[in-house]
Amino acid sequence: MNVYVREYKKIEHRTRRRDSFVLRYLPALLLISGAVVVGKIYVQSVALRWSRDVVELRERTHDLELRNEDLARSIATLTTRERVARDAADELGMTTPSGSEVMWLTVVERAGRGAGAPDPGGEGGAGEPGMATVVFGWFDALWQEEALALTSR
Repeated sequence: MNVYVREYKKIEHRTRRRDSFVLRYLPALLLISGAVVVGKIYVQSVALRWSRDVVELRERTHDLELRNEDLARSIATLTTRERVARDAADELGMTTPSGSEVMWLTVVERAGRGAGAPDPGGEGGAGEPGMATVVFGWFDALWQEEALALTSR
């Protein structure tokens, strides 16, 4: 074999090997690049959907806040003394009492009951108040609160 033929065969062999490398790995490269493109499109579509959802939630939140303010204003107007008095007069026939119809109650001071007054329930043990004392104190506080509510405006 001639030197030139041998060199030509080497070059031809390299070319065939190079061609076979491209042909062998071309489908894999196309598949990888296609997956990258499809993945990027998918990620962008998901990001767009999430951003649209966020915008919708912000709009819904704003609408709910406006409705909440409207409802708070409605509650404020429905619970005014004038409205309650007007509804009581219109629907229930109630009237505002005159001065002679109002009875003022005096609240008895019960704080001085400690030293000389007998304890209705006795002592618990080791200086603790008994059950009757606790119940009596609770009823006394309730009475004071109701009397204050009746006499204040």
